[in-house]
Amino acid sequence: MTPEMRRTLTIYQEHYAAHGVAPTFREVAKIEGLASLQSIHRRVHALVEAGLLVKGHGHSRSFLPAGVDLTNVPTDQLRTELEKREARHG
Repeated sequence: MTPEMRRTLTIYQEHYAAHGVAPTFREVAKIEGLASLQSIHRRVHALVEAGLLVKGHGHSRSFLPAGVDLTNVPTDQLRTELEKREARHG
């Protein structure tokens, strides 16, 4: 794993732990001080291929750190998040 991939993975893990959702590509690029999303896109897809991130369905927040356990997240919190996402993206 490259140092850049390690930083990106760490950003995903820390953001998910703090906020309960994955960061967007734009958020990751901003944290890393990058103007282009292309390098973030490549890194994220390489992390998915390596099994370190898992791609869910939907938009850019659908990449989650591998092994995320949602069983302890209250159902009402999951429903609220789902409703927000559906309202934004249909």
